[in-house]
Amino acid sequence: MLVHGREIPNEIAYADDVDFIGHDFANIAKIQETLEKYQLKVNTDKTEFTLLSKSEEDWKKVKKVGSPIDDNEDIERRKQLSSTALSRLNNLWLKDNKIKTATKIHLYKSLVKSILLCNCSTWALTQTEEEKLNAFYRKQLKKILNIKFPVKITNKSLYKKCQQKPLSLQILESRWKLFGHILRRHRDIRANKATRAYFIQYGKNHRGRPRATLPTVLNRDLALIDHEIRLHSSDELDKITALAQDRRQWHEMTVKIERAAEASQTENWDASRH
Repeated sequence: MLVHGREIPNEIAYADDVDFIGHDFANIAKIQETLEKYQLKVNTDKTEFTLLSKSEEDWKKVKKVGSPIDDNEDIERRKQLSSTALSRLNNLWLKDNKIKTATKIHLYKSLVKSILLCNCSTWALTQTEEEKLNAFYRKQLKKILNIKFPVKITNKSLYKKCQQKPLSLQILESRWKLFGHILRRHRDIRANKATRAYFIQYGKNHRGRPRATLPTVLNRDLALIDHEIRLHSSDELDKITALAQDRRQWHEMTVKIERAAEASQTENWDASRH
């Protein structure tokens, strides 16, 4: 399919699930005719149609591979799932004298945090949304340490005691790892075609507050180190693709971004008490 002159994949397949993408709803009857040649059959009872529209928001709750396709819906679901997993281990967190803090953190990372961060490398979050997620993360860490009101601890002390860093920094790291991995793959794979179509700005701007997208978030990251590249055109995407081919240079750049992001967040840590 062509979108503003650029090709994007017509379908995305996950095991026995297939998504067909187009300007109009797919004709299932024609698809069935083609699949029958290969002894395949469409389960029409399980077939779902999703309309992506700025004016209608029903699509936000649609799940693909277990995750809602809208970032905010996905994050809220991840919070709920991780909170449930955390509560199931309440007896473990309350055993202050029997289990070391390091062991608790290790178990938390394996059994709870992994649920919270599932699919996080694709999230496009505003700075306000990132701080809300950081606050949620700190709340979970304090529960592990059994820190309750009226006991207070600074954010810096909490992260140090748990040997952790803000969740937003971990998401940033995952975001750039996935981005670099995609850029190093062959240009003809679906992920790269979709990336190239996605990172090009075209058409008129919509009214209202602009949505946070991966291009805007990645550009915000690059601005932290005053990098010369900005993802606004195919030429700039080609430049950063060339940079990604050198793993050493890519690693050095992402480390600089992570350090700059951490420095910008730690300015008020000492004054933040919760």
